[in-house]
Amino acid sequence: MRLLTARERYKSGQTFRLIPLGDVHLGNANCDTKALWKTVLDIKQDKQARWIGMGDMVESIAPNDKRWSAGGIDEKIVNLASQDRIGDVYVEKVADILNHIADKCWAYGDGNHEDKFNAAYYTNLGVRILDQIGRPECYVGWSGITRVVFEHASGTQRTALYVYHSHGWQAGRKDGAKMNGLDDLMGYIDGCHIYLQGHSHARLIKTKTKLGWNPSFTRERAQTSFGAHTGSFLRTYQEGHSAYGERAGFPPVPIGRLEFQITPGRDGVSIRAVQ
Repeated sequence: MRLLTARERYKSGQTFRLIPLGDVHLGNANCDTKALWKTVLDIKQDKQARWIGMGDMVESIAPNDKRWSAGGIDEKIVNLASQDRIGDVYVEKVADILNHIADKCWAYGDGNHEDKFNAAYYTNLGVRILDQIGRPECYVGWSGITRVVFEHASGTQRTALYVYHSHGWQAGRKDGAKMNGLDDLMGYIDGCHIYLQGHSHARLIKTKTKLGWNPSFTRERAQTSFGAHTGSFLRTYQEGHSAYGERAGFPPVPIGRLEFQITPGRDGVSIRAVQ
């Protein structure tokens, strides 16, 4: 876990978009690269868009891994000629994509696919990718809490957003289990406005409302936090390919990401979730 601080200047009424980006599995033949590029270009072209890396950006499976299936590999990413430097290829390919949005990254973490690859080959794909795109300070490891400090352009107002994010561990087949896990997480890690989890490939949002108070401690108010499983770009099933998700009998999942619309102001931050 690591605590990070990002800083943003804003004008009254300005709304930022936070897009969790993870479970891409670049290198798997079932990765929807068109949907990925659509999201990356959306972030690049919108001045208000920001993103957090949620892990499993790459497939990170080598030929000696039991999950390896030659027919399930995207040969545009990893081909026979590059299998003896597969980690280098993953770093290069992801960095080529993320370079387009490097300046908009608030934080970046590992997933279980990177974690297993790193342990086996004494490397760190996430650190190397961030070095390539010039954002090494964004690395959190497995999980982090990112404080985003919004300072008004006039210099007279300042407020903060707190986001907990980790690749996650919930992989049950029922959405109810995932929601219960989120509810627990939002209870035992205190003080965050948004809680983000990956890994499950589900795209789900829940809220939790508690009694609180305004920043100046002059009145009570309901405080609502948001929890989410942040989605995936990996198809479970695809004509002509058979990846490990299909062999394990995993259900199909919606492709793509969700987002949070964040409007800072005098009384804190206003948040809207968009699935």
